[in-house]
Parts: sequence; C-alpha cells; structure tokens
Amino acid sequence: MRDSRKRQELVRQVGLEVGREIGARTILFHQAIANMVGVTITDMKCLDYVDRGGDVTAGDLARLTGLTTGAITAAIDRLEKAGLARRERSETDRRKVFIRIAASPATEKIGPIYDELGKEVSALTTRYSTRELETIKDFCDRTIAIMRRQTEKVMELEKRNRQE
Repeated sequence: MRDSRKRQELVRQVGLEVGREIGARTILFHQAIANMVGVTITDMKCLDYVDRGGDVTAGDLARLTGLTTGAITAAIDRLEKAGLARRERSETDRRKVFIRIAASPATEKIGPIYDELGKEVSALTTRYSTRELETIKDFCDRTIAIMRRQTEKVMELEKRNRQE
C-alpha cells in the first residue's frame, strides 16, 4: 500500500510538476538569451536547429518548426541582423541556400552560456548508472514524441479554425 501511494505521488510529480517546471525553466532560459542578443525565442530555436542540422535550408526549418516559410524568412532575417546566422549558397546547387551559424560578437557572447549549461548537465549525468540513463533517455524520447504529436494537433486545430 505504501509503495502504491509513493508511486502515485511520483507519477503526479514527474508527469505534471517536474515536466511543467522543466518546460517553463527551458523557455525562460532561452528567452533570456534571446533578449540578450535582440531576437525572439522562436528565432533562437530556429538557430538551434541550424546548429544541430548541418546543411539546413529555410524549407527545412519550416518543416522542423511548423512555421510558415514567411515566418521562417523573417526569423532568418532577424538572426542575420543580430549576427547569429548567415545565408550561404550551396556550391553544388546554386538554387539552394543554407543557413549557417555566424562567427560574430553575438555568437561569442552566447557560446559560453551554452557551454556552461552543457558542462553542468554533463556533470549531472555522472550521478546516474548506465541503466538509469537508459531509462531517463527513454522517458525523454517518449515525452518528445508526445509533445511533437500534441503540437501537430494544435497546429491542425489552428489551421481548421482559420479556415472557418
């Protein structure tokens, strides 16, 4: 009986409180960085996809984020103006334009912040066994999938509401 109550409490905490707080803290962290360099949080998440993606085009960003191509163009314009990104034509297909991280005072300003975050999270992982890390990764992967599905549902609902 005691274990059942403890499990119920942990399910509530992990499924609701912890997830909500991680989400809020993540958004507030990225908003603070966006404010520092004069762009929006959405612009920063686009930059994150650029940083992770290698050869990323505006179309790729639109697909990854669900934003319109017009919204992506505006985000890239703001990222360029802030010195965080640059457009670069493909050497093999001149019609393609890749978005790249720019080397600039702005990226030099925020780089150490992300480096410090990475170091702290890396240090945190040393507290957990390989088995525990596998469980944490599984939970996070499944949570990401849920968030992706829920985001798609909201975007579809918004699209239907605009058509009415």
